[in-house]
Parts: sequence; C-alpha cells; structure tokens
Amino acid sequence: MSTLQTPRLADHHYSPKVNNLLLAVAALAAAIYVGLLPLIAFWPEIGLRVLWFAVIPLAPMVLLVAPNVWVSVCPISTFQTLGRRLGWKGGKRISPEVSGRLQTIGWIMMFLGIPTRHIWFNTIGWATAAVAIAITLLAVGVGLFYFSLSGWCVGACPIRPIEVLYGQFARERNRPEMCTTCDACVPSCIRIRPENADAEMTRLPLTQHLTYGFPGFVAAYFLLDLLYICNVEHVFFGTSTDAPAHLGIHALTVYGGMAAGFLVTFLLFHGLRKLGANKKTLILSAAVAAYCCYYLGVVPEIVEAWALASVWGWVMLAVPFTVLGAVLFVPGSTKRRFVPLKVHNS
Repeated sequence: MSTLQTPRLADHHYSPKVNNLLLAVAALAAAIYVGLLPLIAFWPEIGLRVLWFAVIPLAPMVLLVAPNVWVSVCPISTFQTLGRRLGWKGGKRISPEVSGRLQTIGWIMMFLGIPTRHIWFNTIGWATAAVAIAITLLAVGVGLFYFSLSGWCVGACPIRPIEVLYGQFARERNRPEMCTTCDACVPSCIRIRPENADAEMTRLPLTQHLTYGFPGFVAAYFLLDLLYICNVEHVFFGTSTDAPAHLGIHALTVYGGMAAGFLVTFLLFHGLRKLGANKKTLILSAAVAAYCCYYLGVVPEIVEAWALASVWGWVMLAVPFTVLGAVLFVPGSTKRRFVPLKVHNS
C-alpha cells in the first residue's frame, strides 16, 4: 500500500482551537453590535462616529487579507446562522439561478445604498439603527428559510460585493468557521476559493461593468465630502455652520456626483479592455484602485470626526497602505493543505 499526497479543497478549514477563538470573537462582535445600536439611535454623536469612523474603516483591510475571517465574525452572519447553531434543521438549498439573482441584487443594493450615507445614515442615528435592526431580522429569517449562509451572506448582502472584490487578494484561505462542515448551501461557493472571486465579476456583463465603475464611485463619494459639496457631515461634526441643501437637491447632488465618478473609471477600464487588456488584471486593478480611494478619503474624515491633529492622518494612512503593499509585493505561501490518500496496489 502506498500513500499519495492529494490536495482536497474540503480540508481548507480552521483547527478546533482556531474555530473556538473565532466563535468567541464572533460572540463578542455580536454583543458589541447589539450594544452599539442604542448608542447609534439615542446618542448618534458618539454611536455614528464609532460605527462609520472607527469600526467600518477596519473592514477593507480584513477583507483584503482574510475575507473568510470577516465572514466568521461578522455579526450579521452570526445572526443568520444562529437558528442552526441552536438546532434548527429546516430550510432548503438555494438553486443556482436564484443564488445568482440574489447576488446581482446585492450588487445593485450596494450602489444604491452607499450614497444614502451622505443623505441620511452618516448623521441620522435612529434611521441607521432602524435599518441595521431590519437587516438583522431579515438575516435571521433567511437563515431559517435557507441553508447556512445562502440567501443573504453569500446572496443579497450589499457588503458582499466589496468582500468579493477585495477577497481576490486573500492570503488566509480557510473556510469560515460556520462552514467547517460544508452543507453545499450554494453552488460554486467563493468561500472555498476566495482568490478566484473574479469569476463572479466576469460571469455577467453587469457585474463586470459595475466593478469597472466602482473605484470612481468610491472616489466621488469622498470628494463630495472633502470638497464641501456635501456638507451634512461637516455640520454634524460642528466644523461647518452652513445650512445643508434641500433634501431633494442634496440627493440629486450625491447620486449625480457619484454616478459621474462611476462613469469616469468605467470608461477608463472599459477602454483598456477594448484595447486588449487582460480581464482579470483589470478586475484586480479596479479592486486596488477602490481600496486606495477608500482610505485616501476616509482617513481625513476620521481626523475630522474625532477632532484629531492632522499628523494622525498620515500615521493612519500608513497602516492600510502597508497592508496593501504586503499583500501585493511580499511573497505569500501558496502551499495547500494536503491529507494522506491511501491507495491499494493490486
């Protein structure tokens, strides 16, 4: 009898000790999330600062390096799988067609939803808390109706497209903690191979085009704020006394400005594709561009939100760009986990 070392994707999972650690972190994150909701609703000057200018800015760095760690500890995914953790056995598997439609809905929701931060959710605590609670209850319901993470976390979640985009660079590729025992909840799950997530973005022309426009969309979001075209946040932080524009005009300005930004990078990447640029290279480049635009924009907002000295902006910028440099230029381990496969010689 001889033994062969054969790679099996099914063996890309965390050890029991790491799983227990992730469970503890997930429980802590869920508790912090629940505790943050009343702070957002009733003391938005503190709660919204913590949410948008302390917690959320950590997400792209985690997604870039270890998207499945993010999935393991995300409070919404924890609530989605809560029923099954407590013994619920019902639900059904989702079809490939429905899964694909839900994922496309998630992309559209992301592009429609991000501008609303400038309109409501960066400054109106009760609205932000209400939407967060509604999403949490929806995730719980979806978790009871469908298997595991399907339907929401790997379906219609509007954060998932960002996770997919940045997850192409994943250095840590074990499956999420809740997927240690895979129940095949969705077909072609990127949780198994996050580095191959570009397949989703090239599967449909729509998602490919949305990816091309995403860097400009992100850049425009922050330029609206940094150029004081949108001043609701500045009024909220007390750095401006100018009255915000009428809601309708404000919304048109925000959506129009971000649509223009989208169009700029869409035309750029689409033009490069027409000139023969490699499709996967363009997708990766769009991810890097969006990541850079995010941190170049959010760090000045963090400085303003917390009334920090400007020197702290440079210090904070060093962190995400160091992470990006390490992901892009430091050689990483490409070794896969192997398990012995016994083969009987005849």
